[in-house]
This record gives sequence, structure tokens and C-alpha cells, in this order.
Amino acid sequence: MDNDPYYNFCLEEIRFYTEKINEIINEGLKDPKKYYEESKSEWKKIYQMIPVMYLMNQCEDTSPALP
Repeated sequence: MDNDPYYNFCLEEIRFYTEKINEIINEGLKDPKKYYEESKSEWKKIYQMIPVMYLMNQCEDTSPALP
């Protein structure tokens, strides 16, 4: 089954979300307000990066191929 990319994707998702749950249990519940504010701050940075990532992707698509 480990050659099945869909199965492997599901396993990776399980690992990712299990780690996230453990982080929330171990860190978030100690100081929920701090965890909330840090999470919001991280997502804000990610959202601000989206236009830059889009622009970089557009530049790659339009750049001429090197010989």
C-alpha cells in the first residue's frame, strides 16, 4: 500500500493534524489567549505572502526558457 500516492497522502494528513492537535493540547491550552494571538499573527503573515507568491508564479510562467 505504500506505493499508493493517495494512501500516502492520507497518512501525511493524519500525521500533520495529529501533530497540530498535540500542539494545541500541549501549548494552546496552557495559555489559550497567547496561542490564539500567535496563530492569528502567523496566518496574517501567510495571507500577506499570497500576492507575492502569485506574482512569482506568474513571472516564472512568462520567463523565456534558457538554451
